[in-house]
Amino acid sequence: MIVLKDMQKLSTTQITALIGKIRAIVYTRVSSDIQIDNYSLESQIDICVKEAKTKFDINEDEIIVLREEAESGDNPNRPMLNYILFLLEKGLGNRVIFLHPDRLSRHLHLQQQITHKIWELGCDLHFVEFDLQKGNAESMLNYNIQGSIAQYNKAKILANTKRGRKTMVANNKIPGMNRIYGYTYDKELNTLVENKEEKERYLMMVKMILEGSTGSEVAEYLAKKRYSAPKGDTWYQATISRILRNESYKGTYYHGKTEVVRVDGKKKQVPKPRDEWEKIDIPQYIDEVTFERLQKTLDGNIKNSGRPSEDYLLRSIVRCGRCGAAVSSGVVTKTQNGILKYYTCTRKTKKSYSVETGLSNTTCKGSNWRVDMIDSLIWNEVLKIIGNPEVIIFSMINKMSDSEKINENISKKESLLRSIKEKEISKARYIDLYADGIIQSKDDLAKKIQPVETELDDLKRELHSIEESLKINQHKDDSMKVAINMLNKYKNIINKDLTIEDKRSIVRLLIEKVVLHQEKKIEIVYRFNLNTDNRDSESSNYYDNSINSQINGR
Repeated sequence: MIVLKDMQKLSTTQITALIGKIRAIVYTRVSSDIQIDNYSLESQIDICVKEAKTKFDINEDEIIVLREEAESGDNPNRPMLNYILFLLEKGLGNRVIFLHPDRLSRHLHLQQQITHKIWELGCDLHFVEFDLQKGNAESMLNYNIQGSIAQYNKAKILANTKRGRKTMVANNKIPGMNRIYGYTYDKELNTLVENKEEKERYLMMVKMILEGSTGSEVAEYLAKKRYSAPKGDTWYQATISRILRNESYKGTYYHGKTEVVRVDGKKKQVPKPRDEWEKIDIPQYIDEVTFERLQKTLDGNIKNSGRPSEDYLLRSIVRCGRCGAAVSSGVVTKTQNGILKYYTCTRKTKKSYSVETGLSNTTCKGSNWRVDMIDSLIWNEVLKIIGNPEVIIFSMINKMSDSEKINENISKKESLLRSIKEKEISKARYIDLYADGIIQSKDDLAKKIQPVETELDDLKRELHSIEESLKINQHKDDSMKVAINMLNKYKNIINKDLTIEDKRSIVRLLIEKVVLHQEKKIEIVYRFNLNTDNRDSESSNYYDNSINSQINGR
């Protein structure tokens, strides 16, 4: 018996080897709403596996068990629930076994949706504690009725929970919250109480900043003293800033800063007007005057700190070859000939200090690169391409003539559109869960939504690329004329005084990204195939010490 948990997945090789050998998939779930779950994951597995053996004569080595932990039955984007459909599509099993319909979902619409997806794949759905008969009208009616009852019971529990929270706030109590440094949440009193040690350290932070220290210096001092950080064993400069910007230390905690509203038919979390925030009194550490002085000092530190400049050519398209992180221009040095700017990995400049050693943590140790020299080299390459447009035109002709690639792109576009729609539905559902109180904090909501938004961004970028490619193929002759006219236009303007934004626009049309590798090796990844030699990577140019020895790192 194979048991998968915590988003574990089978490899392609494993899936291929199991086709024809797996007869059933057992799905088990416990939610974060412990008060309405009556079975542990282990007991669900035991009961469902026993059912598979006795009722369907399925052996343990013919079963895959999927464990879903701390996931609400209203969540449409449960990893293991989605994985059931994936495995069924690959031909693993023809039956899915649940303990009870509420393990599938406590939301009627979602329950119906998943049920029909399983049936559409030609597979059976079986519940140990409910007799579901697909072709029996009475059985289906009872199935929908129990789904409605489960949804109603869940809604009642949530309504009571919301009412309880409002009552707590009215009585100057906090209905659960994320940690605030300097305080301890008293579960019996339902409020924040003073944490003596952390209060002293908070006041020390305030004193140091007001006396001229920077956030980075405060973080380093706390780490060297081996004072525990709010999360983990590292003090970050950003952590210091976040703590000192929090106005709760003036003696008032604000509950209900955001609300969920419907915008263009979709639910969205938005800030509430300040006069609608609910005030809860907590121990005061500093007064209003001191807090305002502190904010002005922090604002002054920001104005005086080194910030990424805007006058560099490769903004948003340059990456670190050592760790893959984004690269920006913010580090400078003063020389006799003026100020030199450098491209620097963003992970290299992130300020943090280890509590264990008190030393600065450097995530990336990559080199710095002079902005003027890198920009000059890249711009010269762009000028060469514009001066020799046959390379791009030849690449476009090759793409247009590849009918197999066109059909592949059409299929991929349809698949991407479906995936995007599913992700958007999942995102909207998470907001619904927050509005209903199932997801209880903004941090929890952000943790749920962030991976979905990241996937959505990637899918939309890929879709845009495919759509542009298909547009070119739909209007081949016109596209060729546009491309030639565009390049001729660039020929006419490149010798004029272009702004940095104009240059960036031209660079981004031709170059996808620039990677700054170690040992002064530069990789240029184009948006088309150069196809001018026999390089292993047809879309990249590499420049190393033998070609650009003038590029100096620091």
